[in-house]
Amino acid sequence: MTVRNNHYFSAALLIIMGFLVVCNLYTLIPLYDQISMEWRVPTGKVILASSFFSIFYAIGLLTFGPLSDRFGRKAIISYGFLFSALATILVSQSTSLSYLYLSRSIQGFALGCFAPVAFAYCFDHFTQTLRTFTISLINAGFLLSGIFGSMISEKVSFYYQWDGVYVFFALLYFLLFLFSLVILRPSNASGSIGKEPWRHFFALLADRDLRFLYLIVFSLLLSFVTFYDSLFQYLSKEFPGESFMLVRSIGLIGTVTCLFSDILLKHIGAKRLILFCSLTISSTFFLMMFFRENLFLIGALSIIYVAAISFFLPAVIIYIGILGEKLRGSAISLYSFTLLIGTALSPLISHTFSFQSALAFLGTWFLVNSWMIIRIRKDA
Repeated sequence: MTVRNNHYFSAALLIIMGFLVVCNLYTLIPLYDQISMEWRVPTGKVILASSFFSIFYAIGLLTFGPLSDRFGRKAIISYGFLFSALATILVSQSTSLSYLYLSRSIQGFALGCFAPVAFAYCFDHFTQTLRTFTISLINAGFLLSGIFGSMISEKVSFYYQWDGVYVFFALLYFLLFLFSLVILRPSNASGSIGKEPWRHFFALLADRDLRFLYLIVFSLLLSFVTFYDSLFQYLSKEFPGESFMLVRSIGLIGTVTCLFSDILLKHIGAKRLILFCSLTISSTFFLMMFFRENLFLIGALSIIYVAAISFFLPAVIIYIGILGEKLRGSAISLYSFTLLIGTALSPLISHTFSFQSALAFLGTWFLVNSWMIIRIRKDA
């Protein structure tokens, strides 16, 4: 296998890994009622297991990035997936709420091994074109998993009950562990991280430009989850006969634009692309406010919004990776943590404000993001 072919196989493997990792953020959603009835517990208590997963997933994102700077990317990804396979089997063996909370927490932490380490791996081994292309498709997979994670879980549980879902994913993670041992190339471990790698988060946050970027990152997944949660509630009340899944699927057509991220990054640079996306998203939300009663226009505008997010995510990762320099693993780990933790505010916004108010809030937020982007001094 030539080095060039190895890079293509590595990129394909990372894209598949990213999709299957984030699917587990959503696998429990269609299983709430089934587990609730089987264990005779309130559905609300089962839902808490997803919260435990998200919290420990965020902790894992903060943990594994710095460790990859110290021990190498391949080791963390490979053995992280072995750890994830074992943790996912534990979920399938749950027989009580406390066991489910514990196993989902361990599973979330283990799956935190992927995102920041994979992005750093792309910087270490790929050319600029392949790096941007791979990061774009990984992020597209993250967005698509929001639909397909629940669908896979629902289909598998129909034939094999809810615990079969986690046996299925455990087998997939074990196969990915084996493939990663063969396909991924070792990265040079850095000796500059020292014994306390997490101290470097403070060094990164001391950089004014990176602080602005992390504040912007906080809003990205938050806006995605808030928009679709608010849209679901709005459609349920105003258009009870319409399919929310259809409207959401139409919007996700916008993920196709990620294939063109490299072209735009080469021609206009990361900073200008981020500014353009931020202004586009703000304008899209404000336009939706005026056409909220037209499902066709909501679907069309959501394609534009998702397309802008699909450009935004790889551009900001590239920007942070460049500014993070030797602390790249820690910088991207902090990015992944910030991106996920932003979703903690999503239910508060979507369940407190009306659909129109949520759109106004998000549109204004992205105008502020645009101002912060302009204030960033370092270009990329």
